[in-house]
Amino acid sequence: MAHGVNMLRLDLRDLPAPEPLERILECLDTLRRGERLVALTPRPPLPLLPILDEGGFAYHVYAAATGTACIAICHAEDKDTLRPPRAA
Repeated sequence: MAHGVNMLRLDLRDLPAPEPLERILECLDTLRRGERLVALTPRPPLPLLPILDEGGFAYHVYAAATGTACIAICHAEDKDTLRPPRAA
């Protein structure tokens, strides 16, 4: 269970570059501690990753066989919310 984490979702798969990157960055400006952003993108958002690292965010990218991707982002302090719970 995600321990009550608020999740913001974006479906950016139909947008041309650099719009997915720009929209994600806009959302990160208002992302609060305890929130998670999940974005569907037309391809893995590789140019975004160094920006997230420098900005103090944690993330996990899930690539789909279709070439699209899903990225989950949160503040580095909340990085445990990105991992599914382990079975006991």
